[in-house]
Amino acid sequence: MNRGRHAAESTGPFYRDLTMMVVGIVLVGAAVFLLLYLFAGDPDPVAGETTIPVTTSSRVVASTASSTTNTTAPDTTTAPASNTTTVPVRSPQEVRVIVLNSIGLDGAGGRMTQQLADAGYQTQQADDLEPPQDPSRVWYREGFAAEANVVLQFLPGALVEPIPDPEVGAGADVVLVLGAGYTE
Repeated sequence: MNRGRHAAESTGPFYRDLTMMVVGIVLVGAAVFLLLYLFAGDPDPVAGETTIPVTTSSRVVASTASSTTNTTAPDTTTAPASNTTTVPVRSPQEVRVIVLNSIGLDGAGGRMTQQLADAGYQTQQADDLEPPQDPSRVWYREGFAAEANVVLQFLPGALVEPIPDPEVGAGADVVLVLGAGYTE
C-alpha cells in the first residue's frame, strides 16, 4: 500500500505522549490538593471546642507545648506536640457596647441596649444607622474579637466582623447592628 509522505506510520507515539500529558496533569492536580490540605489546617475541630477568630492585640498570650518520649521499649514513641493559645475574654464590665438600629424598628435599639446593660456591659445610647444592613452584624475594634463572639448570643445569626469605619460607634469596643431579619 502506498502512503503519502505526510501519512503517519504509527499512532503509538501520539497516544504515548497523550498518556504522559494526562498523567502529568493528574499528578500536578494531586500535588496541589495535597498542599492545600496540609496548609489549610484542621477543618473539623474537636467536638465541643469553640473556635473564636482573634485579631492581633497587645494582651499576653499563653502558649504551652508538651512532648512525651518513651525510651523503655526498643522503639521510641513520641506524643504529638500540642500548642494551646489562650486569649482571656474580658468581663462584660470591661466592654463598651453600642447598639445601632439599621432597620427602623422603633425602640429596638433601646430594648437591646437594656438587655446588654442587664448582662453587665457598659452601654452607650442606642442610635440609628444608614444604610440598612442585611443581615445583622456584630462589629468589633482591634483586640475585641473574642468579646464580639460572646456578645453574639444577644444577636444570633449576625455576622461578626472588624468594624469597617472607625467613626461608627465611636467610644465603643463592640457595635451591634440590628439588620434585616432581626426580630425581638
